[in-house]
Amino acid sequence: MLESNPQFPLELLEQPSEVRKTYFKNKVVAHPSIVSAHALLMSALRHPIDGQIVMVIGAPGVGKTTVRKVMVRDLTTAFLAQPDRHPGHLPAAGIELEAFGGGKFKWKQTRQALLQALHEPLVDKKVQYAAHIQGEQSTLQFSTRLSADDLGEILLSVLAQRQPRVLWFDEGQHLIKVAGARGLLDQLDVMKSLANRSQIPTVLFGTYEMNALLGLSPQLDRRIFRIHIPRYQATETADVAAFQQVLFGLQKHLPFPQEPHLVEDWEYFFTGSLGCIGILKDWLYQAASAAFDQGEKTLTREMCEAWMKETDVLVDMLGRITNGEAQFIQQHSAFELRTLLGLALVQGARISTTVPKPPQRKSRPGIRNPVRDEVATHDSN
Repeated sequence: MLESNPQFPLELLEQPSEVRKTYFKNKVVAHPSIVSAHALLMSALRHPIDGQIVMVIGAPGVGKTTVRKVMVRDLTTAFLAQPDRHPGHLPAAGIELEAFGGGKFKWKQTRQALLQALHEPLVDKKVQYAAHIQGEQSTLQFSTRLSADDLGEILLSVLAQRQPRVLWFDEGQHLIKVAGARGLLDQLDVMKSLANRSQIPTVLFGTYEMNALLGLSPQLDRRIFRIHIPRYQATETADVAAFQQVLFGLQKHLPFPQEPHLVEDWEYFFTGSLGCIGILKDWLYQAASAAFDQGEKTLTREMCEAWMKETDVLVDMLGRITNGEAQFIQQHSAFELRTLLGLALVQGARISTTVPKPPQRKSRPGIRNPVRDEVATHDSN
């Protein structure tokens, strides 16, 4: 007998453990952090500027992948709802960036992967044609050895045909795996050029390491829009309530005959997840999967112990996360900015609406100012 009203389909209890694992793994429980980030991201996509690059930044396991999946889902839903949609268009396209070694980022392989994501056929069979004219004779030559720049031009052509609403890249921090500040600037220049020439907003999802791409160039900084997904803080009452609500929602969707009582130990689960819902979800998935395989009736704290990360690992992760969070703490005040701009800083001062008079022009010596002379009148007597 079930002890409470579960949120999962009851027929799952009769299904093999693999089916129950898949259900819980794919389950998304909405919570304030990702709801806010998603809403801001969709608004940025609706009102992009030329060459827009959106960076969705947060700690590992904070929900960036969830925001990406929901973004693609909503764009796909809107696309399919259009009765006159073009059969060759796509609602969204993107890839997970690969981490290349040797201090170099391989744009050729990246562009090939993008072409595949755009469903371009025969990506590895592309050729470059060129006319060779000698005297009155002309021949058509082609080469199968395309450069990264050649593939870039092909990519722009394919994007013009597919017209996705967004081009997204997961694991965006892999862009900074290059040597030197000049390499970072080149990386961002390529992204900016792609977004600008294709007129398609680019979204990078990644960790706090992506902040290294800021401050390289004012021209690039003006095109970057950052969206921070913060983890939940134990010192904030609203964050604690949100975390408890998410934990309660997850336990409601665990397909066991007896509902687990995880919320009673919320501090334990907060500690083991560092306040990151993605870490919490992965932790519960592993513990629940083992319990499914063993035929357990419910999930207990003791069963989760074996899947909790070691304390030393958690402390190290927390240190790296807090260092990244510090990059979103405002270092300069509005007062300082206004001072640097030379604006008046009188508290409560009103802005004058009086239109200033234009300066009077001085005439040259010997030329009197234009005035209206009085007209003499004569008596008729």
